[in-house]
This record gives sequence, structure tokens and C-alpha cells, in this order.
Amino acid sequence: MFHFELRPEVRKQLKNPDLFVKGQEKLYWGIILAMSAVIIMLILMFKDPEKVLHPVWLMFLGLGLAGWGEVQKYRAK
Repeated sequence: MFHFELRPEVRKQLKNPDLFVKGQEKLYWGIILAMSAVIIMLILMFKDPEKVLHPVWLMFLGLGLAGWGEVQKYRAK
């Protein structure tokens, strides 16, 4: 879904530009996953307040994926 292309001057500065792009993609997917969990929690808050904390595991999964993407970006620099 996401396709990143680095500018040539940025590509020359990086040690591993392909790993950097993969890390950026994982970061975006992690943010999308975490924000979808927040939206699900918001819907559940009005529909069934007792179950509002059920999608917390989805939020942690998304934040973990975003963190892993940041680690990959750091390794590529």
C-alpha cells in the first residue's frame, strides 16, 4: 500500500537505504494499527463500555511494530 522512494541525495547519505524504506513502511503500518485500535475503543466506549479495554492488545501490537520500524531506520543510518 505504501511505496516510499528516497531522494538521491538522501539515498547517498544512508548506509542501507532499502532497510530504511522497510523501516519506514513498518512504522506507518504500526501507527495505522495503533490508531485503528483507538477508534475501536472509541466506538466500544459508546456501544458497550464494559468491553472498552479489549482492543488494548491491538494497540500494543501496533506500537511494537512502529518501534521495530524505528529500530530498522536507526540501523540503516
